[in-house]
Order: sequence, then C-alpha cells, then structure tokens
Amino acid sequence: MALVTFIVRPLQTGSHWPQVAHYLYLVLSKPVFIFGMILTVLPSILGISNSFFALILNVKIFAWIARISFCTYLVHLMLILGYYYSRTYDVYYKVQDTFATYVGLLTLSLFFGFIMTMLVELPFANLLKLLMTGFKTKGRGIGEVQEEKSGSLLTNESIVK
Repeated sequence: MALVTFIVRPLQTGSHWPQVAHYLYLVLSKPVFIFGMILTVLPSILGISNSFFALILNVKIFAWIARISFCTYLVHLMLILGYYYSRTYDVYYKVQDTFATYVGLLTLSLFFGFIMTMLVELPFANLLKLLMTGFKTKGRGIGEVQEEKSGSLLTNESIVK
C-alpha cells in the first residue's frame, strides 16, 4: 500500500518515467492498493488476536478515540468548513502547512467531540439504558405501580385492562 501511495512522488518532483512504467502504475495501482487493504483488514475480520493491527487497535488512546468518534465525526466537517471559509488570504499548499492544519483541526475535532460526548451522548445513552432496562424499584420494572390497598397490586396488565 505504501509503495502504491508514495511511488508517484518522483513524478511530482520532475523526474520522468518511461511510458511503460507509467502504464504499469496506472494499471496495477488500484488492485495492489486493494490487495494491501485486504491484507491489513483480514486478520481483524477473521478474529486473529495476535495480529499486528489488533495490537495497535487495542492501545488505550485508540479505545478512547473510538468512544468519542461519533461526535468527532459530527463536528469535524463544521470545523474544517469554518476554518477554510474564514481564511482571507490565498492558500499555497505545502506539506508542512497542510500537516500543521491537519494536526490542529484533528486536535480541535477530538476536543469538541469529547465535549459533545460528555454533554450529549453519554447522558442520552444512560437515559436510553434506563428506559430499556426499566427503573428498578424493589424489583419491579417501569410502569409498574406499587399500590397495596386491600391486598391488590396494580401492574402493567391491570392498567391496560
């Protein structure tokens, strides 16, 4: 995958390839890239626990990022658009500037994703869990009323009837 991704760099710096090499790159770049992706993802799909990528994905920082990833996904486009639309000068793309912009926007996205996770996603997930499992009051579920007059107990079924 890295070979297919970074082999184009000599073309961007001005060196010339033979036409046959250029044709081979155009023909084989996408299948080789897909084959590399399959080799990357396949051990995780098959459940091989001792793979290199399973080791990387089980690092605690990635587990933390996975917990806030949905809110980060929701926030990142707004941050990117806000950043680029608020610029008042021409942009000349260089590797250093693009990398600094990427790291800055990634940090902001993770920060705001964390804030949204804490303020919105977790409270609603807890509320949903409460509603799905029921309020546990002396072993009774949600909607069950505790009323013990004359030995009768109101339940969901008796309320519906």
